[in-house]
Amino acid sequence: MGQVNVNTPSGNDGDSSGAGFILGIIVAIIVIAALVYFLVLAPGNDSGGNTTDGGGDGPVPSGSMMSTRA
Repeated sequence: MGQVNVNTPSGNDGDSSGAGFILGIIVAIIVIAALVYFLVLAPGNDSGGNTTDGGGDGPVPSGSMMSTRA
């Protein structure tokens, strides 16, 4: 019978709690918190309930509307 030695790689003992893993978790939490704030909690730019565009120009037609069909 032979003997087999199994050595763990140096520098990491097999667990995934290195500095990069922890930093990634922190960055992910910050990104998710920012998305929740900007998409759900942030107040809109409502100026006193005015829903008109202030009398600006009308919508501009797209390129497909401007093409002529013969």
